[in-house]
Amino acid sequence: MNDFTFFQITDLHLFAAEQLGAHGKYYDLKAAMDQKCMKESVRIIEAAFDELVADKAVDTVIISGDVTFDGEKASHDLLLPLLQKMKDAGKRVYVMTATHDYAKIAQSYTEHGSFKVPSYTRDELETLYFDFGWNEAVSIHEPSHSYALKLAPGLRLLMLNDDGDGEAFCGYDADQLNWIKDQAAEAKTDGARVIAVTHHPMLPPARIYPVFSHRDMLGGYETTAPFFADLGIEYIFTGHTHMQSIEYLDTDKGNRLYHVNTASITGYPAPYRKITVRDDGVDVQTKFLQDFDWDRGGLSVETYMKKHFTDMINDIFRSMEHDIEHFKLLARGFSMDAKTVDRLKPALKLLGKVINSLTFKGLGRILLVPGAVDPVVAGKKVKDFMLELILQMYSGVKVYTPDTPEYRAFMPMAQRVGKLLKLKDHAGNPVALEVLFQDLMFDTGAFDNTNAFLPYIQPK
Repeated sequence: MNDFTFFQITDLHLFAAEQLGAHGKYYDLKAAMDQKCMKESVRIIEAAFDELVADKAVDTVIISGDVTFDGEKASHDLLLPLLQKMKDAGKRVYVMTATHDYAKIAQSYTEHGSFKVPSYTRDELETLYFDFGWNEAVSIHEPSHSYALKLAPGLRLLMLNDDGDGEAFCGYDADQLNWIKDQAAEAKTDGARVIAVTHHPMLPPARIYPVFSHRDMLGGYETTAPFFADLGIEYIFTGHTHMQSIEYLDTDKGNRLYHVNTASITGYPAPYRKITVRDDGVDVQTKFLQDFDWDRGGLSVETYMKKHFTDMINDIFRSMEHDIEHFKLLARGFSMDAKTVDRLKPALKLLGKVINSLTFKGLGRILLVPGAVDPVVAGKKVKDFMLELILQMYSGVKVYTPDTPEYRAFMPMAQRVGKLLKLKDHAGNPVALEVLFQDLMFDTGAFDNTNAFLPYIQPK
């Protein structure tokens, strides 16, 4: 098979603000309390599509779900001509939708609050995007709206919608798994390799992710991932988490599944992947959005998006200590109502004060490990360090290796807290806090999360 290259871009979360009449206090609040750049989303996506079109050497674009903010009909209607424009420029465009694309919570926002707006149903989406993948399918699994196509000679693509039951469960039922099995068998008969795309992660993008966000993993991922590998599906490309990671799983039968998770184009660090399927493996390169039409105050795209993200988190902690009424508004974003805030007001103000002022030196004293804190980092605020770890989790670039003073200071603290906290995962198994933080501080995986060559394990 000749080398074949395609782009993967994911989690567009386009919000058609102008068409929806979004404006005012509650729109500003909603936009400020989201990791993604909501107000800027249309301009970001237009610029990203222009970058994809400008690369004349690559003619295929795969979009892996959550194409709209919350399923607003106006957002879909605005995205469709942008997709068609890319197609008219010579790109083959393959779309998969996901749970944010038919959400029952489609809303717009004004000075006075939020209100529901029209949205498409889950079943309408296949018809809506039919010309962006389903029209070329060699097989469609109608119940899930998944489809398979021959991407290139010797290469079959599975676009796997994992909406599950359309409510609480995101994953594949038995009928869809049997269809996937049949597609893998047909590809093997044809002498073709299989790559798959789904929305929710099939392997954790970070060790901490399934501990606190287990419901955001693909349902049944513990058994589905080895099932895929043993079918001969060696590569799966995902989104949803807004994190950059490359992981792999080896099965008892000696097979391997590579898992490439890509972050949202409308959030920090605004990436998309350029992926080349070769005779000896798959090469994954990350590109970053270079520009978009917005007043960024002279900041680069990366710095602007990073500032948006950190401002969101800092505003929570600042208002917790200094502006409890503003905190009430922000707290809606993480399901804390005003009555709960009023009841916890003294504790929240104290917690905010501690978070905003606590240094490595202070935390070392509290946890009785002052000797672990190098003077170089003694005055560094713990809040700022935690923000850096969060940013590292999203970007996939982790710099606090065991030889850094931050690592040497923080790990004894994590070990001490871990003995008191007794964390458990969703299955009730004990989880070592220091292991979770170690994974956040430096990359413990075999492959770089940004650029990596992933060799074949299984013979064709």
